[in-house]
Amino acid sequence: MKPASMFASRSLLFWLILSVIIWTPVMSAQTDDLISDGNAFYGQGMYEEAIDAFEHAIDLDPSNAAAWYNKGVSLYKLGQTDEAIASYEVAIGLDPRNSDYWYNKGNALLSKGLLNEAYAAYDVAIQLDPYDVQAWMAKGNVLSSQQQYEEAIRAYDAAIQIAPNNEETWFAKGNAHYNQGNYKEAVSAYEVALQRNSKDSKAWYNKGNAQYNLGDLNGALKSYEMALAYNPKDAVAFTNKGMALADLKKYEEAIDAYQDAINLDVTDLKAWTSLGQVYTTLKEYDNAVKAFQMALKLNKTDSSIWKNIGDVLMLEKRYDEALAAYEQAIALNRKDTGGWVGKGKALASLSRYKEGLGVFEIACAMEPQYTSAWVGKGDCLSGLGFTNEADIAYESALQLDPRNSVALAAKSKNLISLGDSDTALSSLQLAIIADPMNIGLKSRLVEIYEKKGNYQDALAIWDSLESDMADPNLVRKGRALTLVRAGRVQDALNLYHDVLSEDTGSGMLFEQYGDVLSLAGDSVNAENAYRKAMELQPNLTGIALKIQTLESMKNKTPLGVPVILCALLIGLCHIYIRRSDR
Repeated sequence: MKPASMFASRSLLFWLILSVIIWTPVMSAQTDDLISDGNAFYGQGMYEEAIDAFEHAIDLDPSNAAAWYNKGVSLYKLGQTDEAIASYEVAIGLDPRNSDYWYNKGNALLSKGLLNEAYAAYDVAIQLDPYDVQAWMAKGNVLSSQQQYEEAIRAYDAAIQIAPNNEETWFAKGNAHYNQGNYKEAVSAYEVALQRNSKDSKAWYNKGNAQYNLGDLNGALKSYEMALAYNPKDAVAFTNKGMALADLKKYEEAIDAYQDAINLDVTDLKAWTSLGQVYTTLKEYDNAVKAFQMALKLNKTDSSIWKNIGDVLMLEKRYDEALAAYEQAIALNRKDTGGWVGKGKALASLSRYKEGLGVFEIACAMEPQYTSAWVGKGDCLSGLGFTNEADIAYESALQLDPRNSVALAAKSKNLISLGDSDTALSSLQLAIIADPMNIGLKSRLVEIYEKKGNYQDALAIWDSLESDMADPNLVRKGRALTLVRAGRVQDALNLYHDVLSEDTGSGMLFEQYGDVLSLAGDSVNAENAYRKAMELQPNLTGIALKIQTLESMKNKTPLGVPVILCALLIGLCHIYIRRSDR
């Protein structure tokens, strides 16, 4: 019996081994077929069916690393990132030297924002396959995300050495240089990328941004136009094209570009704010305010938009409304020094110098390097009659920026008040060198010449500004005021008689005409001119203040009567003395 039992055991073992030998190739073939089916489903975008096929393959052969890996890739496509990572880890456990497994695990980790873990996975992939271009690029992208741009550029350079014609690597390298602020190197990298693929709209757009930051406005404009040629639906490219055009002073074309951007994307905040700024430059203030108001609808918490509105209202001399806008800006961002400075300027324009001084002191304390805050403080001190203290504030501004034309002009005005016209003249000459087209500076120079009684040179300045094609309305007003001070009142009024006969709808012209009449001593007609201006532009706070000033002067007791009585009394005394001498 014993030998028979031994024979039976050996026979069973034989059949088991034989079945394994026969069945293993069959299972392997079935597994391969299932993986092939899964890959076919994957290629058609049928990811769930692909996963089902890969899972059947795993059921047949749990140690098949390729099945686990392909399952992970399909899960990743469905957004099931955690499950994908788990599948990749099983595949790596079965075949730890496959660089593709590590690379795709890195991609999944990167999508979860796990930068350090992704970096480690890419690094292993590169160690296993130093010629894996995608792994080098991915490593560079992680380093860029961590703002380690030098290391990122080294990774991109490694990828470029392996595949120098890969435009994506050159593009990524350009982005790293751009983020470093190395715009020249960025342009060079983008140009190489475009040599590989001249239709890459993103590369053209980014090249344009780098050129813009280098001050190459014409080059930037061409790049934006190329970007739009390949992607005419890119609203942001239209916005940036508009910015380049605006900087080139091609304002109408800039407006068209911003409108194109808005037509593509009505929520483009930058397009609306930039449009408002161009309208402000063109003195189309109503359109500017409308553009900024549209921007506010998109972002009600952006303090800079309220500041922009305040700036426009200041230019329109709607000081009360400007003050309210600046207060809104401050309410949204109390750390915005620009909002405080704007509020101070509005208060100063309303002759509320004491309040303005307090505001400017806050601005100076918040940002001691803010030149405009010191100038505004000086203006308020000057308005309060503290001339010496004002001079100290202006000096503080000039220490920060010795060529600041606004500070130099303010200081010169203050020096004129102190009676130091010669020093004021020197200060102004420096300011004009810094900003030769500034009408405000030239008007200060006129003021000095007028103080000296040199009206001929004063009028010559207005003539030179006219030839320089400066704002004709400002030049006209300046010349008229100089003529009045020179005693040529009728010549001054004639300047406005002609222009008002042609343009009866300009509130600004009537306001200026009122200023000339007021200086000439004709308060009645000055008030009439101001009221006409108010009819045409009822929101102008500055005109309302001028009318109030004229009315307050009328309500005061006339000084002429006491003077005349005193003169008569003195005359009678003289007559009496002469008679007594006789």
